[in-house]
Amino acid sequence: MKEQVPYFGDMLYTKTTFPHIDLQIAEQLLHKTKTPMIHTALRRKIGSLCPVTDEIFQTLNRDFNPLSLSLNQILISAEQVPDRIFFIQKGLLRGYYMGEKETITTWFAGPDQFIIPNNFFSQESCNEYIQSLEDCSLLSISHHACLKMSLESNDIAKIFFKLLEEKQLLSDARERMLRIPNAEKRYLSMVKLMPVVHQNVKDDTLASYMNVTRRHLERIKIKTSRK
Repeated sequence: MKEQVPYFGDMLYTKTTFPHIDLQIAEQLLHKTKTPMIHTALRRKIGSLCPVTDEIFQTLNRDFNPLSLSLNQILISAEQVPDRIFFIQKGLLRGYYMGEKETITTWFAGPDQFIIPNNFFSQESCNEYIQSLEDCSLLSISHHACLKMSLESNDIAKIFFKLLEEKQLLSDARERMLRIPNAEKRYLSMVKLMPVVHQNVKDDTLASYMNVTRRHLERIKIKTSRK
């Protein structure tokens, strides 16, 4: 004879008890069926690089994990083999290497930008440091996930190629800026391209990026503020 399942009312007003539920097993099942968070800014950024379907984005989205950094935290060191790509949701970071006397800043990255560390795909030492200049909120995806998805989907492989192109274009833009012989014009060009950096970065860090001394940068700032 089939066992009768008690109604909720019966359990309230009689001696009938609730059936035992293993909360550990229930939590594991819930975790397996949990839908990954849709990262709107990430979706918008990828869509600006190349058009992708919602299905392709969902495949990519599920492997991104949140990461928080505090002010001046080192995300990757020069000796480290980089194993993740990062997308900045909030905050500002820089890349730099150690010069003879001081650090030399090579790039800045802010909200809605990707960071592909040097030698990420070759899996060799990064050869530069990546540091937060503010409290930061990031998303990251592993090297293994990138390769696996790129092999499985030409559309996803195209996204990573577009990211590498963007990285190269940003590097070329800095090189063109540094080729401007007049330091004041170089500064004004940088301000136009990166107003957030100009407003939020300390002078010594900004001076190393522009390849001028801090004192020279301070004089340029005073002069341009009067115009």
